[in-house]
Amino acid sequence: MHYAKYLICTLFLFGNVALNGSPTSLVATENISPTPLQVGEKLTYDIRWKKLPAGKRTDWIVKEEVMNGVGVYRIQSEMKTRALFRFYSFQNQQETYLNPETLSPVGFQNRVKDRKYRGSVKINFGEGKAEYEKVSRPKPKAPQKREAKVLAVPPGTQDELSVIYFLRSKQLVLGEIYFFPLLVKGKVLKATLTVERREFVKNKRLGTVRTLVLRTSEGGRFWITDDERRLPVKIETESKLGAIKATLTNVEVAN
Repeated sequence: MHYAKYLICTLFLFGNVALNGSPTSLVATENISPTPLQVGEKLTYDIRWKKLPAGKRTDWIVKEEVMNGVGVYRIQSEMKTRALFRFYSFQNQQETYLNPETLSPVGFQNRVKDRKYRGSVKINFGEGKAEYEKVSRPKPKAPQKREAKVLAVPPGTQDELSVIYFLRSKQLVLGEIYFFPLLVKGKVLKATLTVERREFVKNKRLGTVRTLVLRTSEGGRFWITDDERRLPVKIETESKLGAIKATLTNVEVAN
């Protein structure tokens, strides 16, 4: 698997897993009040691979607007390798339109530049279904490939970017296992999340903060502040290429 695929999944490593006991529906779990999501919030992350400064990621709640007759938050994310990381060129731009009342996406777009590869995904979410379209070209002169289909999706289905804000907005109980639907790579998965423990984390931007440590069904972990902000301050995952770590380096909020 390419290094880029691990970078893309750093913040949303979810999949199927066999569980003991009965996990709780995260879609049905109560939301935090007031919401931690604020228009204008911009989070910047430093991404390291084997302790090397590999890339940078920025997540930004841009503005409120209307899409398909629904009021949404327009959220953008951009990730790319650093100039010093010369042996690998990668850039990923995502955009989700999140209904702040239901915490469900209305639309999603994903554009990837992975060396010579170019690809884009567009999803329109409707009631009980999602229109999925993927266009890709492995090399500049290769023929373009197109995949289009309509998927049945349960209520509360998340995309690859909206899931971060969905998790931040939910009340989480220590030791609890949760499940929720996630649309990724053209498939709807039953994703799971375990709230493992509380832990204090030192962050150069925020100081020492108390966090909730969350583990995904594929073993990735991330730390979110155990306060009203619910900021993801650290993410770690292991891959065949070694450890990949993302650390929050800057927080900007609207005045």
